[in-house]
Amino acid sequence: MTEPQQPKRSVKDRVLDRVPLFGLMRRTTGWMRRNKGWIYLAMVVVILFVVRPVLVLLAEIFKIFSPAIQAIFNNPVGRFLFYNLLGLLLLWWVWRKVRAGILRVIGLYTMRNFLDGINAMILGRWRPAIGSFEKVLRRARWVRNLADAVPEHRDIAADARIKIAACHHRLGEVNEALRMLHTVREQDILTDHVRRHHAELRALTYDLSDELEEVTILKELEATQNRDRNNRRVLLALRDRHETAGDTEKARSVLKRLTAVSEGPDKEAAERDLALLEYRAAHKALGAGEAASSRKDLARALKAHPGDVRSALLLGDIAIADGDVKGALKAWGRAPGLPAFERIAQLLEKGQLSGEKEMELLLSHFPFAGTMLVLAEHHRKKGDAKKAKAAVEKVLEATGESFPVLRLYAACLEDSGDPEAAAALYRRALTFVM
Repeated sequence: MTEPQQPKRSVKDRVLDRVPLFGLMRRTTGWMRRNKGWIYLAMVVVILFVVRPVLVLLAEIFKIFSPAIQAIFNNPVGRFLFYNLLGLLLLWWVWRKVRAGILRVIGLYTMRNFLDGINAMILGRWRPAIGSFEKVLRRARWVRNLADAVPEHRDIAADARIKIAACHHRLGEVNEALRMLHTVREQDILTDHVRRHHAELRALTYDLSDELEEVTILKELEATQNRDRNNRRVLLALRDRHETAGDTEKARSVLKRLTAVSEGPDKEAAERDLALLEYRAAHKALGAGEAASSRKDLARALKAHPGDVRSALLLGDIAIADGDVKGALKAWGRAPGLPAFERIAQLLEKGQLSGEKEMELLLSHFPFAGTMLVLAEHHRKKGDAKKAKAAVEKVLEATGESFPVLRLYAACLEDSGDPEAAAALYRRALTFVM
């Protein structure tokens, strides 16, 4: 029989064994592990030699104080004090042992009530949520330091007050919410999360109040926003306040910040809101006769939201009023749609797009099938059925058959003197709407 092979040691162990210090430590540890029993026996012997003089010393001290101790036990008052002190020490020891269990029970019920309140808030049951959080506050009055009972959430009492204020806020009870928020002291708020929640809720509750002055509300909102610059709710409240007050500059600054901190659909909504603000400012400036200022506002609106139809159309209208057809087509090209094509049709009727350069410019800014339809309708009204038919045929090649294309193509054929083909196309167009 072959002898069992020893397990192969790792490279790390083999390298450490070659280092003098680590090798000595490993050998010493191995020897102690093999001679564990003898080491324990030696430790017991050493302890006995160390304890024996201490016991002798204690015996001598007891001999010195034994008359005084005997006098205490011979005296009824001394015995009374000794037994009472012993009883108090025993009660203190029992309380230390039982206190942890009592705190665990209190913490269990406290956390259960707190979570019941959170669940009620999720379901939108604000009144029952208030009742659950009030139970947490009652237990906070029973226990001197509720954080010992709930170490996982040391600021649970302050958080419960904030949650009650949030429920009153949702119910529209502004005064009750503010009263509860004012009971939360700064030293009660231990975590940054709870501190931010408290500041945000206080600012938003100020914003709901009809009794506070506008200056006070704005001051609270701005102070909260300075501490928590990425808070979207506070930014939205600030935006509404500035827009209501007519302060366009501050509203613009807040909306830019809101756009910067938002993501996804929220970012798109903030961009649309910023574009709408700029459009309103441009419309106001245009009404005051400040066309240059209006153009700047519209340019900012399209920069914030390139697809803003209102701003693109208004910018094009201003360019047409100044005789700038190229600028108008460029602006309308940002928002291709029925309003833009209606404006193009008006330009065609007025003869402002009659030259070849203007047509090339139109097609460069509006490379869409709708543009060819507008041109076909224009040529048809001018009596040029050949150009109208050619334009519609290009649309058919690009997009295929549809009701408006077939209807216009049939009208072009009718104008060109081919009623039978026109009737066939009219019947084919009916199949798209039946």
